[in-house]
Amino acid sequence: MKKFLGMIAVSLLPLIPLTAGAHGAAALRFEKSVTIKAPAAKVWALVKDFGNEQAWHAGVVSTTVEQKKDENGDDATYRTVKLKNGGVMYEKLRFIDDAGMRVKYEYVYEKSTLQFSNFYPMITVTANGNDTVVSVKGSYTRADSSNIPKPEQNDDAATKALDDFFDPGLESLKKVAESGK
Repeated sequence: MKKFLGMIAVSLLPLIPLTAGAHGAAALRFEKSVTIKAPAAKVWALVKDFGNEQAWHAGVVSTTVEQKKDENGDDATYRTVKLKNGGVMYEKLRFIDDAGMRVKYEYVYEKSTLQFSNFYPMITVTANGNDTVVSVKGSYTRADSSNIPKPEQNDDAATKALDDFFDPGLESLKKVAESGK
C-alpha cells in the first residue's frame, strides 16, 4: 500500500506548478504618505471634497459626481475623474468620516482606463504637531488576472499606474495646502 501511495504522489508532482499558479492575480499592497506643513483641517477640506479633486491634484482635469443606484439597488455616489494624460478613473464613494478624517472609495475598473483592478484606497489625514500627514493605503490587483498577463496589464503596470497617479497627486496636494490660498 505504501508503494502504491508513493507512486500516486510521484505521479502528481508534475501537476503542482500548474495548480500553484492557477489562482490568478495576487493582491498587492499600496501605501503612500506625505507630510504637509499646514493645519489638518485645511488639508482635510481639500481631500474630503469628492467632487473637486482637480482643486489639488495637478494631474486631474475635471471631476464629475453623480448620484445613482449601485449594483445592490442602494443610493451611491460615483465620480468620473478625467486625467491630463487622457486616462479616466470611475470611482464609487464608500464613506467619508469627518471625525476620523478618512475617505474610502472603490476604483471601478470596468469603466476606467488605468491598468489595475480591485483597488479600495483609504485616504487618512492626521494632525502631527504643526504638520499634517496624509496617507493612502489599499490593496489592488493587476488588470489582467490570468496566469500569464499581457505586459501592459501585469503587476508592474498596475503598480506604475498607481505610482504615476498618487506620487504627483500627493506632491501637488502638499503644494496647494502649503500655499496661502
